[in-house]
Amino acid sequence: MVENNLRLVVLGSRGSIPVSGADFVVYGGGTTSFALVVDDRLVGCIDAGTGVVAWREFGLSAAPSIHVFLTHYHWDHIQGLSMLDLVWSDDHDITIHGPGDPQETLTSVIAPPWFPVSLADAPSVRFESIVRPVEISGLTITPFGVEHPQGAVGYRIDGPSSSVAIVTDHEAGSEMDETIVDAVRGVEALIHDGQYQPEEAAAHRGWGHSTWEDAVAAAFSSGADRLILTSLNPHRTDEDVDAIVHTARRRFHATEAAYPGLSVSL
Repeated sequence: MVENNLRLVVLGSRGSIPVSGADFVVYGGGTTSFALVVDDRLVGCIDAGTGVVAWREFGLSAAPSIHVFLTHYHWDHIQGLSMLDLVWSDDHDITIHGPGDPQETLTSVIAPPWFPVSLADAPSVRFESIVRPVEISGLTITPFGVEHPQGAVGYRIDGPSSSVAIVTDHEAGSEMDETIVDAVRGVEALIHDGQYQPEEAAAHRGWGHSTWEDAVAAAFSSGADRLILTSLNPHRTDEDVDAIVHTARRRFHATEAAYPGLSVSL
């Protein structure tokens, strides 16, 4: 299997709520989701925000068995799961991995009266608590803790040729930073929360997000070759995000912001 047959593809990178309109074309409006792709087949995804429903737009077909790895259960990371057609089809086996008890948590919210049907009745869905690395299709997905209200995890994805880490919805500035750096050390690409400007951080203590400066510091500390900002503030236009990337590149040259279709080879 050659290198470019395994990759991660950004499906959605907004935090909090989906957005739309002429000011949100480049970086998109879908909330957090990243596809795991082998030979142009969707074998899994990290998070299932609203971006996940657009997976076909990137020329992908669905593998018979698909794994969904959730970082946590806030709305912007699970809302797409309810509208993902693969979940409601008996043509695909779906395994949903998440911290704690994903079955109890998800079947209590994706159910009447909040949704017309219950996830508990999906024909081929099973649930697994994510407590150790999981191997699928030549990829190893390893969870690690991050700092976020009600708890969350990040994921390191190691492929045969490269690696990427996803640290979305993390608030920098605690002892957890060092643990995360150790978990993601040496990855080729670090996808890191960059929702706030530095001057906005004080007003959002405890909200569970980082600044782009925090993301740059994590990239340097972990030895990442490439930094991709994610959990983009839903109020920032394409022009606003471009300005942040331009400023961040003065400190860490290989910085960009996540956008739908952005691909990282594994």
